[in-house]
Amino acid sequence: MTYTRLGKVLIVDDDKGNREDTGQFLESEGFDVLMATGGPEALTHFTDGISVIITDLVMPGMDGMDVLHAARDEAPHVQVILVTGQGSEHAAVVALKSGAFHYVTKPVNPGELANLVRQACEKHRMASEIAALHDQLHAKYGFSNIIGTSEPMRRVFERIRMVADVRSTVLIEGETGTGKELVARALHHSGPRRKKPLIAINCAALPEALVESELFGHQKGAFTGAVERRTGKFQAADGGTLLIDEIGDMPLELQSKLLRALETGSITPIGGNKEISLDVRIVASTNRNLQDFVADGKFREDLFYRLNVVNIHLPPLRERVDDIPLLVRAFVDELAAENNRPVKDVSPAALVQLKTFDWPGNVRQLRNVLESVIVTATREIIEAEDLPEPIRQTSARHAARSFVNPGMTLEEMERDAIRLALARAGGNRTDASIALGISVRTLQRKIKEYVLE
Repeated sequence: MTYTRLGKVLIVDDDKGNREDTGQFLESEGFDVLMATGGPEALTHFTDGISVIITDLVMPGMDGMDVLHAARDEAPHVQVILVTGQGSEHAAVVALKSGAFHYVTKPVNPGELANLVRQACEKHRMASEIAALHDQLHAKYGFSNIIGTSEPMRRVFERIRMVADVRSTVLIEGETGTGKELVARALHHSGPRRKKPLIAINCAALPEALVESELFGHQKGAFTGAVERRTGKFQAADGGTLLIDEIGDMPLELQSKLLRALETGSITPIGGNKEISLDVRIVASTNRNLQDFVADGKFREDLFYRLNVVNIHLPPLRERVDDIPLLVRAFVDELAAENNRPVKDVSPAALVQLKTFDWPGNVRQLRNVLESVIVTATREIIEAEDLPEPIRQTSARHAARSFVNPGMTLEEMERDAIRLALARAGGNRTDASIALGISVRTLQRKIKEYVLE
């Protein structure tokens, strides 16, 4: 009879009898077994695809704790089980705090050990899969931490690749929360300036009177309160990239000075009389329509054209709904680990509701919603009922709009709404009732009334 081996186990013990007896038993239980006479030999097997290490605690030279620490550094997903003698419970507790999967005391119960090894193999498998998915998200789907496979995002990625190596100014347009700063960072880190500074200034976050000083710097005594010389963002970004965020909020009188800096490649600090030549690539971003600002006289037309040499438009999340599952997967992994919470995934019904919502705050809002849900979670799967009420209500309204046709009676609309909600919830009546905004009892009565069992 052929069967799949359960996992590869490394047994580390300087006692030959114990080592071989344990190995023979685990092989009979369906595990692949490797053996090492001590810590130094164990290190040579860390790259052999092992899932679990069973190591004696007390060994000459390199002991079991040394093996544990080496495994944490070199093979972090490998699970370590320590074998301790009677009276070594304190050492075992220290080992658990150091990242050991578990420990067993001598004399070892073979059945108990085999059960622990099975659990450890499963934990290794899950940890490896999560790590692989994380790598896949950022290698296949990501671009410098920007996640997406939708056609609009592919166009963004292609645009970044095309202009990362050039010096031309770039204007990034998009609604709040779409990831404009991430695109600016991708442009910087994908180009030849990656080893030089990326400096950012947010025009909307500063009082108008400070924007000029922040950009160009000032000399001591240039104005009241200028008690010392200050280097501006332009000089700080010399050789690298300057991101001018929310440039639509830049004061009109300052725009002419920025235009001159772009055209001449030099600046003059406030209160100074000497121009300073700089090598800075300018990337500007805005959530406003600058062309409308130009038409209204709120933004200089010549500056707009000088900035808009290369334009990158970031789509809102509602126009890239297909990216939501990838974003959710990445945020769940990141936020659960960051906040030490048990959440591993979202249910299909919850994902439907997340995809239905319009997300006026875009990716930033999605992340914030998930963080709020995750930090209060007590279970591994986020259900539809865990989501904020506005998202659930929007999903219910969307479900109602999706099948209403002229000439339908109210009863027909209600019947189809219930049928659709049940289908989207995979038959889960609790999730369907949440999507519809009614109680489970009312839903059950309606199912019976419309013969939808």
